[in-house]
Amino acid sequence: MRIVAIVRRELRLHDNPLWSGHAEHEIIPVFILDEFNQQEHGNNLKSLFFAAVHHLRSALSQIGGRLYCIHERQQEQFFAQVRPDVVRWCLDWEPHSRQRDACLQRCLQRLQIRTETLAESFLVELPDKPYYLFTRYFQSYWNPRLAQASTSLQPAPKTLRTPSIAFPEIELPRPESLALRFWHSDESQVRQTWQKYVRQHLASYEQRRNFLHPGDSSQMSAYIRCGLISIRQLYRDARDVSATYTQELAWRDFHIQLLYHHPEITELELRQDWQRFPWSRDEQVFQRWCTGQTGIPIVDAGMRQLLSEGWLPNRVRMIVASFLTKQLGLDWRWGERHFYTHLVDADLAQNVANWQWCAGCGADAAPYFRVFNPWLQTKKFDPEGSYIRRYIPELRQVPTAALCDPQRLREYQVDYPPPIVDVDQARKEYLTRVKRFLGRP
Repeated sequence: MRIVAIVRRELRLHDNPLWSGHAEHEIIPVFILDEFNQQEHGNNLKSLFFAAVHHLRSALSQIGGRLYCIHERQQEQFFAQVRPDVVRWCLDWEPHSRQRDACLQRCLQRLQIRTETLAESFLVELPDKPYYLFTRYFQSYWNPRLAQASTSLQPAPKTLRTPSIAFPEIELPRPESLALRFWHSDESQVRQTWQKYVRQHLASYEQRRNFLHPGDSSQMSAYIRCGLISIRQLYRDARDVSATYTQELAWRDFHIQLLYHHPEITELELRQDWQRFPWSRDEQVFQRWCTGQTGIPIVDAGMRQLLSEGWLPNRVRMIVASFLTKQLGLDWRWGERHFYTHLVDADLAQNVANWQWCAGCGADAAPYFRVFNPWLQTKKFDPEGSYIRRYIPELRQVPTAALCDPQRLREYQVDYPPPIVDVDQARKEYLTRVKRFLGRP
């Protein structure tokens, strides 16, 4: 039997269902360049993604396979020429991807070619109806079905039988990004990085995950996004070591099912009572937030890390998102798009759901009156100031106590802007505006 396996966000050999049946059948891996995603994603993600595609292409060639690379305009011609018995791909939950796959399905029906859709990038199958509370989803749906789901790991194929096909291929893009130097694009390096984290840090994940030192986070999100490591691998290694890390994997599935059932949340607040909220659209203030020039050290450090490395610790993501939406009053969509453009782990379901959670307008969201104070967050999660100093060289000589105290920070004549807002006053004004809008006392 001849099987075409469409490679998308599964850029690895180990535990990849696309290679199922490789011992008995011809497997023809193909990567189809999608113009929408080329426009939608920023260079940080694209540079890692395409570097990983190149590595996969090389790895497949070493075991007798070949990754064919074509443009989406060529796909019908490719399938008509190859005449596979089956075309398989992995389910994608993003709105554009679902439209794309529906078009592909119709194309293959015209050619009378069977299709197979695999569930690969989540641990538990998507529910028939959406869940809006994580605890209910976790206890009533995710945990019971996880016990029934297959979490066994498939070994990497040692050989692959891919026929030689004379077909005009495209040259793969090679986007440039300075952030790429912080990340691995080779599957074996990613697996080694994960195993080192498991040995050295995973057991203390619950205690350390909100702190901002290297090793406090696994930094696997970019590799999950590109499929450089299996989500089942992470679960199997974490389940007996860190229940908290396992629960974070459940949050990921929770966000996926939200976007799957509510594709409109990329543009609209999930909670209808928030859909006409009068967010500010002050572009000058937004640019100061984007470039790390707000005068709030923990916020600016995070935004500068995002620009230089394409990644942020989860705690910092929450701090900068809360600050944008609740102290600056800016539209969460602006922040979501900025993140999506610059994150090396840009994942639509995770990004949109987390931004709506921080803004108070999404599923199981933080209450509108929960507003992070960035000065207190600094004191609690960057108590030595090492994170701030790493990304804001202007503040490296400032005493630690001043990094979480706006009054003391003003005493030092440094080339650093004053705070863009008084965070306490901005919080009061935000709460007044929300209560008036929602009709709360």
